[in-house]
Amino acid sequence: MENRKITVASSPHVKSDLRVNRIMLDVIIALVPVTAAGIYFNGIKGLFLVLVTIIGAMATEVLFKKALNKKHSLHDLSAIVTGLILGLILPVNTPLWVAAISSVFAIALVKEIFGGLGQNFMNPAVAAKIFAVVSYGNLVVNNGFEETAFIDRFLGTAGGNLGEASILAILVGGLYLALKGVIRVRVPFTIIVVALAFSQIILGDISILGANSSIYLIAFFMANDYASSSITNGGKWIYAILVAVAAASFIGVAENIEGAYYAILIGNVFAPFIDTFFKGKVDTKKEATA
Repeated sequence: MENRKITVASSPHVKSDLRVNRIMLDVIIALVPVTAAGIYFNGIKGLFLVLVTIIGAMATEVLFKKALNKKHSLHDLSAIVTGLILGLILPVNTPLWVAAISSVFAIALVKEIFGGLGQNFMNPAVAAKIFAVVSYGNLVVNNGFEETAFIDRFLGTAGGNLGEASILAILVGGLYLALKGVIRVRVPFTIIVVALAFSQIILGDISILGANSSIYLIAFFMANDYASSSITNGGKWIYAILVAVAAASFIGVAENIEGAYYAILIGNVFAPFIDTFFKGKVDTKKEATA
């Protein structure tokens, strides 16, 4: 009998020309303008923040794998992406030790404990961000942005979470991901359009959410995580609408400045349920933002 090598890999089991490390590298490149804007407008403390979360994420993955007598998977770059995104969604003044603990939480308790890349049911970076906000209270406070004109919020200003400094930088990064074929635009487009419609119709002012950079940040860099978002064609539309409405409600109605990130976790939880209504219609485009 002919011996055949069987490869066991993480879900989703969809063929793609894009390898994981190539996808992750593109995400890192797309986040360069977002990171640069955050550091430019908020100062050197922003650089220290992302360095701590990246190093923390990488170290945790190595140590966790070592404890299980397994080879680390730093080569796929997913730990770097998780650490980078976590640093970008934490408030600028987050204590570095809190950022480090949050990195451990993201990798060990959200990603690796469920089997590693592709097995986590929540976005690790977002889950760790919420963990930091809930657990450390007054130490992790998003003070938002000063009242400025929309053009200032669009181009960039200091304050808020590090990666929220410039809407323009986020859009540039998102456009790069779309042009490289890493993401389809349906999810970010739907989230942004629904949020803007909610802002105009329900809140009476499109600028309330239109000038909120967290909406754009989650749309392009968190809502497309293939492990924790809907994977069916039809499901992606429902998933995006759910995230958008939840984010718009939390931010615009409940006045929760971190509402967009809670919305991502709600979308993650409901994604498998949403996909049950579209069984068999899997999107063949592999998307990844860990």
